[in-house]
Amino acid sequence: MQGVSTAFGALLMSRGAGGGAVRSFALSCCLSGADRSRPTDALRQKLILIGYATFQMGERDDMTGSYDRRNFLKIGMVGGSLTATLTLAGCGRTESAASRSAATLTGEQLSVFVRINSDNSIVIGAPTMEMGQGTFTSMPMMIAEELDADWSRTTVELMPLGLKKLKPGEEGSDAAKNGYDYAYAYQGAGGSQSVRRNYMTLREAGAVVRSRLVRAAASRLGVPLSALRTQDSYVFHDAEDRSIPYGDLIEDAAALSDDVAVTLKNPADFKIIGSSSPIKGAREIVTGEPVFGIDQEIPGMVHAVLARCPYFEGTPVSFDATAARDVPGVIDVIQIDRKWSEPGGDSEVMLHGAVAVVAESLWAAIKGRRALTVEWDQGEFAEDSTESINAKLQSMLDNDEGGSEVRVDGDVTAALSAAETVIEAEYGFSVWTHACMEPHSAVADMREDRRKVIASHQFPERIAHCVAEITGCDPLDVAVETARLGGGFGRKFPPDYISEAVWLSHELKRPVKVTWMREDDIRHDAYNRGGVSRLRAGVDGEGRITAWDHAIGGHGFHIHVFPAGIVPNFRARNYRPRNGMWFGAWRGPGHNTMGFMIQSFLDETATELGVDPLDLRLQMLEPAQRIPYQGWGAEFYDTGRDAAVLKLVADKADWAGRDALPDGYGRGIASHFTFGSYCAHVVDVKVEDGALEILRVVSAIDCGRAVNRLGVMAQIEGGAMDGISAALHQAIHVQNGQVVEKNFDTYRMMRIDEAPKDIEVHIVESEEHPTGTGELSLPPVIPALTNAIFHATGKRIRNLPIADQLRA
Repeated sequence: MQGVSTAFGALLMSRGAGGGAVRSFALSCCLSGADRSRPTDALRQKLILIGYATFQMGERDDMTGSYDRRNFLKIGMVGGSLTATLTLAGCGRTESAASRSAATLTGEQLSVFVRINSDNSIVIGAPTMEMGQGTFTSMPMMIAEELDADWSRTTVELMPLGLKKLKPGEEGSDAAKNGYDYAYAYQGAGGSQSVRRNYMTLREAGAVVRSRLVRAAASRLGVPLSALRTQDSYVFHDAEDRSIPYGDLIEDAAALSDDVAVTLKNPADFKIIGSSSPIKGAREIVTGEPVFGIDQEIPGMVHAVLARCPYFEGTPVSFDATAARDVPGVIDVIQIDRKWSEPGGDSEVMLHGAVAVVAESLWAAIKGRRALTVEWDQGEFAEDSTESINAKLQSMLDNDEGGSEVRVDGDVTAALSAAETVIEAEYGFSVWTHACMEPHSAVADMREDRRKVIASHQFPERIAHCVAEITGCDPLDVAVETARLGGGFGRKFPPDYISEAVWLSHELKRPVKVTWMREDDIRHDAYNRGGVSRLRAGVDGEGRITAWDHAIGGHGFHIHVFPAGIVPNFRARNYRPRNGMWFGAWRGPGHNTMGFMIQSFLDETATELGVDPLDLRLQMLEPAQRIPYQGWGAEFYDTGRDAAVLKLVADKADWAGRDALPDGYGRGIASHFTFGSYCAHVVDVKVEDGALEILRVVSAIDCGRAVNRLGVMAQIEGGAMDGISAALHQAIHVQNGQVVEKNFDTYRMMRIDEAPKDIEVHIVESEEHPTGTGELSLPPVIPALTNAIFHATGKRIRNLPIADQLRA
C-alpha cells in the first residue's frame, strides 16, 4: 500500500494536467521530472539523431510491429552527427520530415528522438512536456525498450516543437490547424492521450536505431545479423564473447544504406515497458533544480503585470497612471483591448480587457499595478451572482425552457409510465478553479529578427499560431520553448497568458515577461462548469432499470457516458443559460461531475431497491458488450472491462465485509470510463460527530498495457487526491459580476490531515494498446466517497462541496 506521504505528495506538491495529469511540484519526489543534462564538449559527441515522421496505419501488426521497406530510415551526417529520419505512424501523417530535420539539426542540440554519446550514455527526447504526469519517464521508456538501451544510463530532455505546413490537398491529423500539423509526432499534453498517441511511434524510433546499430556491428565483425543480440546499449556476439558499445558504432551506421526492414519486439520480451521505473530526474525535483515557466528569464527582458477587469467580459474605460509611472523602475503603462477567440474557431488570440504595467523588475511592475486607478466598463454581466445563475438553471429545468435533447434511445416517457418503481433525485455541483501551484507566466521575444516564446503550456503549437496571428509571421518561424509546468489540468491549454506576452512584446519590440498573481489566476480562470442535474430511473418488476432520464443544467452531457447504450430507454437533455463566466477543460472535463451524478444516483437506486450497489452495477454491465463510443479516447466502451475493475477493487477492498463495519464507518464504490480507460474505487470513511475521516482508498485501473507501473500508480493517487479535495471544499462564488474568491485563504484546498490514510492501486494486466491515466481516477473517486458517507451516516450528499453538510 502507498501511504499518506506518497498520496498527499501527489496532491499538495503537484497536480497534473487536465486535460491532462497528476499535480506535480518541486518537492514531490513521487512524481516525474526531467534530467537536464547537456553535452559539454561538442567534439566528443557522436550522435544518433532520429527525426519523427509517420507510418501508415495498417502497414504494421500492432503487437509484432513488422514493417515493410516503405518505412526505411533516411541516414545522413549533419554537423558531425549521424541523423536518421523514418516514416512513423502515430498521428495519421505519411510525409517524412527528413528534409526539415537535416536542415536544422546540429551536433550541439538534442534531436527529436535519441542522442548517443561517445561514452555510451544516451539522451532520449520526450515529445510532450512534463507537468507531473510522468511523460519524461514513460515516453522515453518506449524508445529505450526497442533500442535495448541501458535505462540506468539514459537521461531525458524535452524535444523542440516540430510543425510542418500541409500541402494543398494533403490530409493532416486530427490535431492539424490552419493548414499546419505536427511534423514529427503528437506534442500536446491533455486528454490523457500522450502515451496512447505516441506508443507505436516511439517504439518504432527505438527499433530503427537498434537495427542500424546491429547492422553496423555485423559488418564490422563479419558475422550474420542472426549471430548478434543487443542488451544495455551493447551489441553482443556471444559465440566469440565479443561486444561493442553503441557509442563506437555511429560512424559505421552512417555508411549503411537505408534498405532495411524493422520488426518491433514481441511484448513478451519487454524488460523496460511494463516495469516499475523510478521517476527520471526525481533528485533534481526534490532539490529544486528544474526550471519552471515562472523561473524563466532572458537577457534584456522587462516585466509586465496586468490589471484585468474584475467584471466578466468587461474592459477598461479609462485609467490614471500618474502614480504608477512614479514607481521607480516602471517603464510604461499600456491599455490592452479585449480580443477573445470563439471556442473551436481559427483564432488563437485571447486577450482580457486590461491595463499592463511594464517595468524593469517584477516587483516594480507589481507596485505599479497597485498604484493604478482604472475605471472599468462592467459589461452585461455585472449583476450576475451564484444565486442568480442557479435560479436561471432551476427555472429552465422547471419550465423545460431552452433545453436540447442530445440523445434519445427508445421511449423514455412510456417506459417511465410502465415502470414498477420510479426513482428521482437532484444533484448540484459548484464551479471549480484549476488552482495550479504555478501561476501563469510567459516570456515573449517578438523582435524583427526572432519570434520566440518560453512558457509553461500544454500545447506548444497553439503558441506558434498565436504568435503568427499577432505578428503576421509564419508559424514555422516561431521558436517555442516549453518549460516544466507546475500543474496544468487543462488550464494551460488556452493561450490567454501567452497572448498577453506576445502582444506586449510585439508592441514594445523587446522581450517581455508577463507574470500573473495568484489573484489573477483564481479570478480569471477557465472554470469547470457548475450546475444541477435531475435524474429519473424506471425499474421493472424484476429490478432491472428500463428507463433513464437525465436533465442537466449548466454542464453539458456526454452522450456516450454510462448508462447510455445500456438502458434501452434513455434520454439526455442539456440546459445551459448564458452567463459571463469563462469555462474550459478541468481535469477529466465533463466526466469529473458526470461520474459524481451518475454513480451517486446508482447507489440511490440500489438503496431504494434493497440491493447491493455492486450487484446493481454488475447486473447492468453483464454480459460483456462493446458499445460504440462517441467521445474522446476510444472507439468502444467495453462493459466487460468496466465490470472487471469493479470486481477487482471489490475483492481487494473486502467489499463483502462492508455490512460488518462498526457504526459510523462506511464503504462506498464507484467506477467510470474516462478517455479510453476504466477505473473503480472503494473508499472507506469514518464519521463521528460530523467529522469526516477518510481511512482508505482502494483503486483498480485498466489502462491497457501499463508502460510505467509506478507512473500509473502516481497518476491514480494524484487524481484521487485531486477529486477528494474538490469534493470536500472547492467552490467558486460570484457576486456583482465578479468572482469572490481570490486566494487559498478563501478557495479551500484539502489539507494534509484530511487526506486518506492509505491509498492502494491495483493495475489490470492487459495486452491492449495503452490508454491514458491522467484523468480517469478523478471522476469515480467523488461518488465513491459520497456513497461511503451515506453508508456510514444515512445522509446522502447531493451537492458539492461537502463542506459542513455532515455537521448540519
